[in-house]
Amino acid sequence: MKSFVALAAFAALSLPASAQARADLSPEATQAAVRYALPHLLSGVRATCAPKLSSTGYLATNGAALLARYSNGSEAAWPAARTALMALGADTDKSDMVEMFSKMPDSALKPFVDATISSMIATKIKPANCGDIERGLELLAPLPPENIAGIAGFLFDMTRRDKKTGSSQGG
Repeated sequence: MKSFVALAAFAALSLPASAQARADLSPEATQAAVRYALPHLLSGVRATCAPKLSSTGYLATNGAALLARYSNGSEAAWPAARTALMALGADTDKSDMVEMFSKMPDSALKPFVDATISSMIATKIKPANCGDIERGLELLAPLPPENIAGIAGFLFDMTRRDKKTGSSQGG
């Protein structure tokens, strides 16, 4: 599950949590970004992990249906996800690139963002973690995609608050 949560965090437009904290995104903005990214996240997971996992395992037998569930409704999150992406990028050393992206029409930007998320996820996954990721996906599968994105937004907000207060202790 930890591996999947890390991937969900990475799915928030593939920028580090420190950038998310600097941009001070709301949990709702992060949630929208993750909700939009979920199908692309899963595509990247499947691309890397399918050859490493059992042909009778969860991803092999349910991956296509899960991808369809994650894809259904993802588009509705795009406007808020785009705003979050621009806010995150504006607070990095790549602000010139973000300015260029902000002028692109959605028809050009979305395919770029989609492919970037999928390919970055696929390259960041350690094949040794594929079994854990598959187990996490199976455990999360009954949840609606909005709840998964909401959990990611909640975790990001908690991380951001901990970083602001300098807290390294659990409650």
